[in-house]
Amino acid sequence: MTPEEIQPRSLYLYLACARAASETAQRLVRALAVEEPRTDKIVRRELGLLFRYWTTREIWQALDADEASAKAMNLALLRLFTDGFKLPRDGTGLRYAELSSAAEEVNELSHRLAGVLGRLPEPFMSELSNGILPWRDAVLLATREALGLPIARIDDAIRTWTASP
Repeated sequence: MTPEEIQPRSLYLYLACARAASETAQRLVRALAVEEPRTDKIVRRELGLLFRYWTTREIWQALDADEASAKAMNLALLRLFTDGFKLPRDGTGLRYAELSSAAEEVNELSHRLAGVLGRLPEPFMSELSNGILPWRDAVLLATREALGLPIARIDDAIRTWTASP
């Protein structure tokens, strides 16, 4: 991957993940039945941490033979995710890297959210448990697209996403 490709591919992946995180956060917040604006931001930020981990792992696997590109792509993504999701810079998201299953990810995500939001109702936990694998699949698909689509298609998608409200 050329250095000129890193930024558009990273931006494509960030925008795809940001859209997915927003949609997912809305579903989860509805399941919470809470009408507090900060709740959406909290859930979205936590999803950003998890999605960021998924993209990182997939990039390292896909670009195993091209370590320089994997590193450059991950650094560009880190900046985009940190700024876009307002992620903390204290390494708290690294806990996700230690997990090896969807069940562990559900437990960690629900534990972290319960620590901030309080008790999580059953509809929320059900949405979380049922959604985790499709969310991961969507993030991994977006990662593969970001790495493999022709730059012209990447640029078109970015223009479309940034032009829509």
